[in-house]
Amino acid sequence: MKKIFLSGLVLVFFLLNSCSRLDIAVQFASTYVVSKADDYFDLTSEQRKQLKENFNKDFRKVQQRIFPQVADELMKGADIIETKRPVDMASITISYERMKNLFYDGLSLFSASALILGDQLAPKQIVYFQKEFDKKMLDLKDDENVKTSIKKMKKQFDSWMGTMTSAQKIEMEKFGAANPPDATEKIFNRQLLAHEFVSAYPDKISRKKFIEKITKNFGATYETKFSKSAKERNTKILGMVTSILNKMTADQRQTLVETLRDRANQLAKISKN
Repeated sequence: MKKIFLSGLVLVFFLLNSCSRLDIAVQFASTYVVSKADDYFDLTSEQRKQLKENFNKDFRKVQQRIFPQVADELMKGADIIETKRPVDMASITISYERMKNLFYDGLSLFSASALILGDQLAPKQIVYFQKEFDKKMLDLKDDENVKTSIKKMKKQFDSWMGTMTSAQKIEMEKFGAANPPDATEKIFNRQLLAHEFVSAYPDKISRKKFIEKITKNFGATYETKFSKSAKERNTKILGMVTSILNKMTADQRQTLVETLRDRANQLAKISKN
C-alpha cells in the first residue's frame, strides 16, 4: 500500500532528477499510480476509475502546497552554488532533510485516497497482493546490486550538472563498490510491512491505523535495524555528493545552477495551473 501511493511522488521526484519536462510527470502521475495498484491488487474497472479520481484530488493538494516549497529549496540551492564558495556537508545535509520532509508531507496528503482504496479491496485481492508481493521482492533482490547502484548515481549527477569528469566517475564508482545497497534489510523491512497490512486488513479500525501510519508517519514504517543502516548509508552518500560538488568544473557549475532554477520555475508554474 505504501509503495503504491509513494509511486506518484516518486515519479515526480524521479523526473525532477532526470527529465526536463516536469509537466509530463504531473500529467501521468495518476495513470502510473493506478497501474502500480493494479499490479498489486488486480483492481476492478470501477476501483481503477475511483482511485484515479481520488488520487488526482489529493495530488492537486501536493501541487499547491508542496511544489512551491520544493521550488524554493531548489532556488536556494542554485543561489548557493552560484556563489562559487566551497560546498559543505552540513548545508547539503540540511537541504536533503528539508526535501525529504517535504516528500513525507506530500505523502500524507494521500491518506484519504489510500483509506478509500483500502476499504474497497476484496479478500481475494489481498490474496493476489500476497502472491504479487513475493514476486516483486525476488525482482528487488536481483535489482539491488553495486552495478545498478552506480548506474543510478551517475544518472543523477549527469541530469543535474552534465557529464561527469573521469576523476568524478572514478570517485563515485569507488564509493559505490565500497558501499553496496543492502537488499536483504530492505526486503525484510517491506516483508514486515506487507505482513502488517495483511494482518490489519480484516478489521476496519486496524486497517485505518495501518494506512494512516504509512501515509502520515513514514518514519515509523522503518524497522530499527533497516532505519539505522539506511541512515548510515545516506550520510555516506551525502559525503560523496559534497566531495564531487566541490570538484565541479565551471561548465558543470553553470549547468547545475541553470538546472536547479529551471526545475524550480517549472514546479512553481505547475503549482499555479
